[in-house]
Amino acid sequence: MKQRHIDLLVVLGIFVAYSVTIRLAMHLGVLESLLGGAANTIPVVVFGAMVRRIILRRLVGKPAAVQWLAHVPLCAAFSVLSYGLLIVLLGLFNGGESSGFLVKPFSVSGTAWQTLENVTTYALIAAMSYLQAQHRQQDVSPVLSETPPVDRPEPLPPRVSVGLESAPDHRAAPVTPSADGAAKERDDAGMQPDRSRYFVRIGDELRPIDMNAVVSIGGADDYAEVWTLTGRHLVRMTLAEFTKSLDPAKYARVHRSWIVNVHRIARAEPAGGGRLLLHMETGQTISTSRTGAKLLRDRVI
Repeated sequence: MKQRHIDLLVVLGIFVAYSVTIRLAMHLGVLESLLGGAANTIPVVVFGAMVRRIILRRLVGKPAAVQWLAHVPLCAAFSVLSYGLLIVLLGLFNGGESSGFLVKPFSVSGTAWQTLENVTTYALIAAMSYLQAQHRQQDVSPVLSETPPVDRPEPLPPRVSVGLESAPDHRAAPVTPSADGAAKERDDAGMQPDRSRYFVRIGDELRPIDMNAVVSIGGADDYAEVWTLTGRHLVRMTLAEFTKSLDPAKYARVHRSWIVNVHRIARAEPAGGGRLLLHMETGQTISTSRTGAKLLRDRVI
């Protein structure tokens, strides 16, 4: 069943539940009960849709601490806005006249009860949003395609102009291993062979991702979000798996939750504590760890 059909059924269920409850609890007529049900349902639908959009687009994939901190103001905003719209709609539906209508706040006990109801509703919406994200994760899984190696010169480490202190000059010259030696080293280390192309499953179709257009890969637990110059894709693959299969000359894991394409860093600036703040070509701002910042500083020439 498509998501919009599920949403319509949920909205209908909320409306029926509110209408029946008002009818039984307050002994109102059918029309008054339906209007009361609509007044309670509309705020949930309007602000619930906004909350779900924010959770799916801004919170999923972020560190757990960031998500918990973000839910506090989101829940407060949802509760206050839903309460405000509810009393306006009740005044409109119950006392609307040609000259206007009366907006009357609830009593203290009624406001407390409504606040508890709004917080509970927010928790249900957040839970459904995470279930939807998990469902997407199961539907959109990566398919990796290996291509035979091609004889070509070893690429030089990319130059990243971060405008910070230079790396030490006493570096050892890199030794370029042979193809057989490199493959043997990967096997001995338990690493996956290099994948030169990735596909994502969208519905029943497989679509390739241009790895040169990948800007960053963020993730948490057993899924990741691949950001490209044209969009993003949620895939069922850990950052550790990505780290093993991506070209280390082009990609760096700068944080436990982020891998970046160093060719797509627009600029970097100090963030304090030995960390860096990366401004990516997509407009993202990514904070590195101290270890990740050192990986980038080691590329300064």
